[in-house]
Amino acid sequence: MDVRIIILNYNGENLLPQCLPSIVEAARRAKYPAKITLLDNLSLDAGVAYAAQHFPEVEIVHAPQNRVLCSYNEYLPHVKEPIVILLNNDIRVAPDFVEPLVQRFLSDPQTFLVAPRVMTFDGSKIEAAKTKAGMRFGLFWANARYPGYEEESLTPSETFSSGFGAFSRDKFLALKGYDDEYMPGIMEDVDLCYRARQAGFHLYYEPSSVVYHIGQAAFKKRFGRWKISVIAHRNTFLFMWKNFSGFKFWFNHLFFLPLRLVIATLKGNFALPVGLFEAIMIRIARG
Repeated sequence: MDVRIIILNYNGENLLPQCLPSIVEAARRAKYPAKITLLDNLSLDAGVAYAAQHFPEVEIVHAPQNRVLCSYNEYLPHVKEPIVILLNNDIRVAPDFVEPLVQRFLSDPQTFLVAPRVMTFDGSKIEAAKTKAGMRFGLFWANARYPGYEEESLTPSETFSSGFGAFSRDKFLALKGYDDEYMPGIMEDVDLCYRARQAGFHLYYEPSSVVYHIGQAAFKKRFGRWKISVIAHRNTFLFMWKNFSGFKFWFNHLFFLPLRLVIATLKGNFALPVGLFEAIMIRIARG
């Protein structure tokens, strides 16, 4: 069962020296043949040069455009390995993180995703275990930091979604990968995993595979907290309108939405109404 580890990189000059050595070491130690690709999204710094100089065994591929996670969509058809481990450039890994992810694919052919346990970068705290999701007062939510997630962090289970981990290459391509409607990011991973669940595929959380995550390093630097909040609200609306239907959904959504907008405005949270406006404009533009 061959594996391809693909690291999505954008301006990772400061991140790759902290993260790439651990990934290379894990690939060398893996029980299953594991190759590494650095998929670069038109970086403007010296991160790619660092990788080429210090780790010649890492294949470097330049994306034709910076399509954030959607760059995987163009690259994966050229990959032969049946399992792809998708990582960001702000993730370092435990030496034995590969095997636990692969085992699920061997035992369950319907596996789409196996997500690792995510620690803070210094390893002091659990950042995320499995993800849960649902509807609350007319809006969708998905979170890996739900009440009690620490207690469940060491128990293998199903999960709702994950932005990184091990994926079935064939199933990823069958679902046409990430939807670029969510660009520049946020919720595209939830959307893909939701579609996988709807197709009958299985998504797992495997705590014995451990990674250490800085968390939205490039995203925060590029957009800032305010814009990230707007994008998150906008893409949540786009996700719901794309994937949910029926009287119950629309009744609850439209019933609670005005109240949510009033409360958000009174609290000074203008990201919600701005995100709603942007979502409406996107849907109008796309017909």
